[in-house]
Amino acid sequence: MGHVMKLEGIEKNFGSIKALQGVDLEVREGEVLALLGDNGAGKSTLIKTISGIYPIDGGQITVDGKAAQINSPKDAMNLGIETIHQDTSLAPDLSIARNLFLGREPVTIPALGVFAPLDLTRLKEEAAKLLKRVGISKNLDADAPVASLSGGERQSIAISRAMQFFAKLIILDEPTNNLGVEETNGVLKFIREVREAGHSVIYITHNIHHVMNVADRAVVMRQGRIVADLMIKDTDLLSLEAIIMGAEPEELAAEMRGKAH
Repeated sequence: MGHVMKLEGIEKNFGSIKALQGVDLEVREGEVLALLGDNGAGKSTLIKTISGIYPIDGGQITVDGKAAQINSPKDAMNLGIETIHQDTSLAPDLSIARNLFLGREPVTIPALGVFAPLDLTRLKEEAAKLLKRVGISKNLDADAPVASLSGGERQSIAISRAMQFFAKLIILDEPTNNLGVEETNGVLKFIREVREAGHSVIYITHNIHHVMNVADRAVVMRQGRIVADLMIKDTDLLSLEAIIMGAEPEELAAEMRGKAH
């Protein structure tokens, strides 16, 4: 199995704070990689370096076997990396349909480039199809502004957008936060679909049950470093939780038993 992306010796500093310290990581083709760790472990910083928000201070990023310079979100997008952040980057004043296709709207006369009239009928049809796939079963009006939606609905729309363009690598940062049960199941189903279609996913979450459910591999970060990299089939919930907390599984089990009494 080849790798889509390889990180070698990635460093990121904010003043005297070493946020990432020599991070080595491979993301393989068609796998769901869960990125775990407590708050402040470096997960978000790592994702922001891959998605072009923070330039790296050291190390090398390779995409599809070629050295990559990722200095902006546009660079990442051009390399086939789509990131869905928790604080979803939707344009609140634009309609749902426009948000789904932001910058890639279907047009009626493509030769006119940016001045081409938008194919609004197609935009609405495609938008409705996408929303159904991600588990939004209630009828949302594709013309409604995003500002009128709940947090969960916005999240689902951002996920639909990544599905639409089927990036090589989709990064989901806490995608099920603020979501109801049905929407959450829609997201987990989407993650499986993406993998089946041969795409790779980096999935950041605090929900270990979801990880056991959809991930192939888990990487645990602590204090800006990777402290574990293991296949989900070779581990269990308790061991994974213990690694994240930096405790021994036995200690954790004893603590759980103590709480149960």
